[in-house]
Amino acid sequence: MKSNAITVLTTVATDEQANKLIEVLLESRLAACIQTQNIGSHYVWDGKICHDEEVMLIIKSTNEAYSRLERTIIANHDYEVPQIVALPIEAGYRPYLNWLKQHVNPY
Repeated sequence: MKSNAITVLTTVATDEQANKLIEVLLESRLAACIQTQNIGSHYVWDGKICHDEEVMLIIKSTNEAYSRLERTIIANHDYEVPQIVALPIEAGYRPYLNWLKQHVNPY
């Protein structure tokens, strides 16, 4: 059985920004769980190669909540063009996926 769960990835510049976004998303019930990881990002911006340390947010949500989740990230993000990508969770431990769905309110 296919899941409607998704993992949304975004990055922020600091732990403070990560914590702010995490609070907003969890309080809004747009995510059931958010994990963070310190990463190095390497990309091209304004024609220049950039290397930055960032915090990646690994957000567990649902397809139904994605539009609101994306709008909320954009409204609370410091970047001009934040990374916001959704990856489907094709399968998983059913009790976990049920818990995830119960803790996300798409409306």
